[in-house]
Amino acid sequence: MVNQKHPSLEAGFFPAQLGPLRRPDGARPRVLFAEDSENARVLTAALLTWMGCDVDAVEDGEQALNQAGRSAYDLILLDIEMPIMDGLVAARSIRALGGAAASTPLMALSAFLADTSKCARWHEIFDLALAKPAGRDELRRAVARMLDQERRAS
Repeated sequence: MVNQKHPSLEAGFFPAQLGPLRRPDGARPRVLFAEDSENARVLTAALLTWMGCDVDAVEDGEQALNQAGRSAYDLILLDIEMPIMDGLVAARSIRALGGAAASTPLMALSAFLADTSKCARWHEIFDLALAKPAGRDELRRAVARMLDQERRAS
């Protein structure tokens, strides 16, 4: 697991009016992100960090499941197509953990959203699905939406 921090790159990345994403208590949101592609994992984790999130980035669904069982997160982002344990299995397993992990917002991040055979299953498990590659603004809007959804549920 890699905790991605890039504070030297935060300044000027987003317009001042957006500001960093925050939890209701003012703290940085904690995000768990699972992605098997190292390049996509590093880039997306950096984007999330620049948005104001603390990110734990892992390589597969099994690592995401283990991490979700150990730590509390405000949002869990899962790639769908991963080795060892894919995002669908990981999401179902996280929901089955019970407790805080089971109610944590889950967001699918996948290049295969057009696959209608899987799409129906995604809607049953995930709170939101975002197509890859997602642009910076699209990713920020989706994460903000999920954090706002969590805020309303608490």
